[in-house]
Amino acid sequence: MSMTVTLSELDVLAEFDRRVVKGVIFYDNEPDIQVQEVDGYKFEFAVTQAISKKPYIKGNDDEPTKACHARRPSRPGYFPGSDIDVSGYEMADVSDTHCVAFNKFCMYRPHLLLLTKDGYRRQYDPLALDDVQAARQLLESLGWHHFMFYNCGKDGGCSRLHKHMQLAPLCRNRLKPWPEEESGRIAAGDAAVRTPYQYILRRFENDLGPKQITDLYGQMMVEARRILRIDQNSSEHVPHNVALGRNWILVIPRRKAGFNGAYANTLGLLGMVSVANEAELRCWLDQGAVEVLKQLGVPR
Repeated sequence: MSMTVTLSELDVLAEFDRRVVKGVIFYDNEPDIQVQEVDGYKFEFAVTQAISKKPYIKGNDDEPTKACHARRPSRPGYFPGSDIDVSGYEMADVSDTHCVAFNKFCMYRPHLLLLTKDGYRRQYDPLALDDVQAARQLLESLGWHHFMFYNCGKDGGCSRLHKHMQLAPLCRNRLKPWPEEESGRIAAGDAAVRTPYQYILRRFENDLGPKQITDLYGQMMVEARRILRIDQNSSEHVPHNVALGRNWILVIPRRKAGFNGAYANTLGLLGMVSVANEAELRCWLDQGAVEVLKQLGVPR
């Protein structure tokens, strides 16, 4: 599953800037950022108009049936069965099963989508081996200066149904995922003191292969089901967030997408909160950011 086109970080940034200038990508180069620490947990609140027009789904079943999709002609810019328009945002094939495109509503420079080429694969399904393979290939091509995250299901904060992962850069001047911040500095368990929600974190050597990581993720999902009190033998969807770095993987079980107007995907649970306006920011601050995370995840 070799990458069809080798992407370098510099090439991606240059192309990102070109498409921003053309108005294809919505990106706010100077978001209003507020940083705070609550009970030892770090938050970065970015108010950015780039996501003000971002669409959201109403639920996992908020879609026509596959048979209905099959009868409907494919729309220009969409994979059959997909609800994500990649026309003008596409970059390259990563593998036989995945391609990479720019996110239309960017919170970071750059902000990438890693999509399955099969538009019928759904965002409420867990990650599969080919997902992990494609993510690791792309992260390696970009020099491991990014991390992958996956919003599984409506209650995991997803906004589209076509199965896709996202990549965001590890910025020097912005908050990083806490497993990345803590890596090499403190023991993994120490972070539990500052985390408002229950999670499953595994660290590993850099050379751990995609199959081993996928197996590890499967074991973590057993724990996620236990935390959410979902029968291990049930076919019930397990809402959760995933973040993947070079030598760590994090799973956060989710109970709901939002709480009294404060919504979050994986980034929000990591404390990396982006909102479209001051009103949305107040929903976080007035209720208490830690309390919001307790409501969205499973309280410790």
